[in-house]
Amino acid sequence: MRKRWGFWTFWVCISAIASFVWGLVLSGDLWPSIMGMAAGIGYFIIFYTLLDDFARKKQWHRFIAALQKGIYIKAGLQVVNLAMPIARFVSPEILAGMAAVYIAERLGLDYHQPFLSSFVMTLVTGAILSLGVGVISFIILLVSSRKANAVTTNDRL
Repeated sequence: MRKRWGFWTFWVCISAIASFVWGLVLSGDLWPSIMGMAAGIGYFIIFYTLLDDFARKKQWHRFIAALQKGIYIKAGLQVVNLAMPIARFVSPEILAGMAAVYIAERLGLDYHQPFLSSFVMTLVTGAILSLGVGVISFIILLVSSRKANAVTTNDRL
């Protein structure tokens, strides 16, 4: 279990870099904002680690492999988005962050509540980006299942 905590801590933090940097740029009160973002990131570390543990107990090996590949691809896309100046303005992180700011404002949260607003915006951003990881992982799972079925079918012939 310790390996999984380390694995998911590393990859969730890598996946949160761009959003964290943009959050720092936009935050007014630095330390409470950092603590709110860190708490939100911690939530996703716990979520992914427990999801991984649950899947292992159910022996969903293809699901685990697809989820790990999904997080690798998402992290890789983030690096590409950070490296390419044009893509920065249309990156999933920026779009998810804009949605998070909108939702936080609709909930009545503003920068006068830096911890709470940063925490909620991190949760919303992370949820949106996790949906993206979910879609990527689902596609990987479908492709790997089709390949496994094709191999099984060929073995029968």
